Amino acid sequence: MGKHPLDPGAARDAELRRELGETTQALHSAYEKFNYVSEPEMVDACIYEISALKSRYSYLLRCIKGNSAPVEQPSPAPAADSCAAAAAMKGGELCQL
Repeated sequence: MGKHPLDPGAARDAELRRELGETTQALHSAYEKFNYVSEPEMVDACIYEISALKSRYSYLLRCIKGNSAPVEQPSPAPAADSCAAAAAMKGGELCQL
């Protein structure tokens, strides 16, 4: 019996997750390097590297989330007769609708 090929969505998801893992490792290494440099130019270079890796991490994470099937959200609870104003969270009064 042969291997079942992955559907394109699953293959893309697996590739994105692999890249996310590699980016996480690279980000960890960049932070480690930043902790040991002392020359101002190297500090700047590490900051730029960390910033670029964080951007890549965010991009990959957005791609993974966009590639996943949407999760059904539970329906909201029925509205109550009164609502809690922001002030009510700190001991204020409830507003009446």
